[in-house]
Amino acid sequence: MTPALQERGVPDPAARLAAELGVLAFHRAVARWSHPADQRAFADLAREALQELRPATAALG
Repeated sequence: MTPALQERGVPDPAARLAAELGVLAFHRAVARWSHPADQRAFADLAREALQELRPATAALG
């Protein structure tokens, strides 16, 4: 993901951070998706995980 972002003009530190956040969101979504009690679609869970990470990144300043 990092090279794809860099090819689109995103500077290296931001591209790397965005890629890592994407992986973190993916892992969080997979954990929820694999839980038998959660029947939501994976796309909804991934979107939710990304939305949860936005305030965390903003808190970094």
